[in-house]
Amino acid sequence: MNEFDAIILGGGPAGISSLLWANSLGVRAVLLEPAAELGGQLLHMVHRVIDYPGLMANNGRHLRDEFEMQLRELKLDYRLGCRLEDINLDQRTLRCNGELLTAKAIILATGARKRRLGIPGEDRFAISGGVSFSATRDHGLYAGKNVCVIGGGDSAVENSLILSRVCPHVTLIHRSDRFRARAEWLREARQTAKITFLTGVQPIAIEGGQTVERLIVEEIHSGKLQTIETEGVFVRVGIAPNTEAFRGQIALDEAGYIVADQRQRTSADWVYAAGDVCNPVCLSVATAVGHGAIAAKDIAEKGRESD
Repeated sequence: MNEFDAIILGGGPAGISSLLWANSLGVRAVLLEPAAELGGQLLHMVHRVIDYPGLMANNGRHLRDEFEMQLRELKLDYRLGCRLEDINLDQRTLRCNGELLTAKAIILATGARKRRLGIPGEDRFAISGGVSFSATRDHGLYAGKNVCVIGGGDSAVENSLILSRVCPHVTLIHRSDRFRARAEWLREARQTAKITFLTGVQPIAIEGGQTVERLIVEEIHSGKLQTIETEGVFVRVGIAPNTEAFRGQIALDEAGYIVADQRQRTSADWVYAAGDVCNPVCLSVATAVGHGAIAAKDIAEKGRESD
């Protein structure tokens, strides 16, 4: 049977929560995840999770395991390795791995990915070594090396502090002199002798031989180029929503996030968005889980009203 009350796209916290709540509310749902395992951004959280109520997890994967255990115990329908080939949000139909599925409602919980700089050398050295997207995970690989961190938010400043514990020097690079990071982290970074702030510049190329050797930056106002000798570049410039498949079918904001109201309803009838894909005020597991619950509950209530 390929007809459902709800199809949930995405197997992160928002999608998992949607499936759990749909089940408890009598909504026949299926969750489709393109990766080989559930978890989404949870799989990239290597630090201890202490702010999710009721569960202290060693890391994101540990938290994912607890979530997945619930799905298995309840025998809920979730499918991995689902390659989305076509989707029509108006008709609520999609083709996944050659199979056509239809539903009364669709919940878009496709999440977000780490935003990249899109400059020469970034992709190459992300593979061969020297470009990283997580100091929490990779700081040990750069012990004793001079590194650069690019970004102006919480993650960039936090990564700089982490790296300063093992690296002789860290250059924190931001295109503006205004930082979005929380005040206490920013204050600590400014007081750390190993961290140098370089503002008003933007990276334009990462260069080197087998590994990273230098970062080329451009001064925003003058256009003057500057070369920074470095052995590692950590890219922490925020996230980008996974909404490419929905462009032209649903309202997106200027940054590409899905526009959703307080019930997680989107501009398309019976189509909902949950989690990072709709640019929540607070990027957190708790927020994503809440979004999933709200979407599933609204689908259940709307379904009863239309029957």
